[in-house]
Amino acid sequence: MDSRPRPCALIALALLAGATLAVSACSSGKPAQVVTVTVNPSSSSASGSPSPSSSTSSRAAPTSMTKLPGTCLDLLPAAAVDNALNKTLAGKTSFVVGTPDKTIGRVGYLNCRYGVRNNAMPAVEIGVSLYRTAAKAAARITATADDFGNHGASSAKVQVDGAAATILTGGRGVGYDSPTLVLATGQRTIAVSLGNALPLAGRTKNLTALARLALERTAR
Repeated sequence: MDSRPRPCALIALALLAGATLAVSACSSGKPAQVVTVTVNPSSSSASGSPSPSSSTSSRAAPTSMTKLPGTCLDLLPAAAVDNALNKTLAGKTSFVVGTPDKTIGRVGYLNCRYGVRNNAMPAVEIGVSLYRTAAKAAARITATADDFGNHGASSAKVQVDGAAATILTGGRGVGYDSPTLVLATGQRTIAVSLGNALPLAGRTKNLTALARLALERTAR
């Protein structure tokens, strides 16, 4: 999902989070307005506080959400990601905060990158997008899965805290070859991708653990 925004025509998807954001950003025909922040490991890993939504269901609340409840540093600090993986990721943390896009019903999004080292692919990328309706959110997942399929990726169905998710693997081309999990729950979409720093043998466990973390911590 490097931390610098790239033009839509040149985007090489490093993860599904990146794919979801690429579809969202490109669909309007205008460059996405974003704020990019890069954080040193010492500051990004300091926040390991309990989830603000630890007592809340990870699924959508009955009333409509109007914004995501924080930033990557607030909701998904590096320490929480390390705990979910049971592994400390070397490198920096960076994130992008996206603006609304009325053409696709997107209210906003976060793109969180962990284990960023030089120009290499992040070890982990988590994308969380909020849409005006659940139907809009589901449509973005369908578009992303179809895009990966068109690049040769195979899909497998899994469950993440009762939510149906899809793991996409084996695609051809930069970004499409990254193991990626996508799901929609209520108004939110979650996209998690893994870089080469993590072993393929544990990809399903790692993808589902990170998706679960994102679901819990980005709920209202």
